[in-house]
Amino acid sequence: MDASAIVAAIAAAITLAALYFTRRQVKTAEEQTAIQRGMYKDAAQPYVWADIRPHAQHASFMMLILKNEGPTVATDVSLKINPGLPSEWARNEDHEKFASMRCFDSLPPGRMMQWNLGLPQDLLPSPDTPGNGDGRFKISISFRGPNGTKTTLSYSINLSEYRWVAKTTPGTPMTIAKSVDDATKTLSKAINNVAIQLSE
Repeated sequence: MDASAIVAAIAAAITLAALYFTRRQVKTAEEQTAIQRGMYKDAAQPYVWADIRPHAQHASFMMLILKNEGPTVATDVSLKINPGLPSEWARNEDHEKFASMRCFDSLPPGRMMQWNLGLPQDLLPSPDTPGNGDGRFKISISFRGPNGTKTTLSYSINLSEYRWVAKTTPGTPMTIAKSVDDATKTLSKAINNVAIQLSE
């Protein structure tokens, strides 16, 4: 084999190697683009959840909460709880109407809907109270995002886990006193600044 043939063979090998790596780079770039598109699509979807938990400010009440944490509107929202909530819950509500309030045309971003179910001692299962159930419920939520795709989430909750949880609320006398003290200091500084400006 003469020198020109060897050079041609080497050039062909280099070309094939370059073509191979170019195709791999293109494939990798396409995969990265698909991943980024998927992440953008997921980030633009609503995220609707439901839970039965103590009230944020009044831990003495148990609430059914439905909220859209996502950045876009959720439509065709459906909430199912299995087994159904006991009829003695939400005594102050018409239970038939309460039970039917599980479908919603839409939930805008940040909207939270709450229903007062009753006092923890009446709702939380107790091993000493027969027929009170074990506090386990399966929650299923379905909704549509801006692109019309239907999302379904299913998960289980266990209310008996709340039995030994401390009942605490955000505000305490100490934090309230600190807030008043901080507000007083801020107001005093503002008054002093105004007095200085008026005296100049």
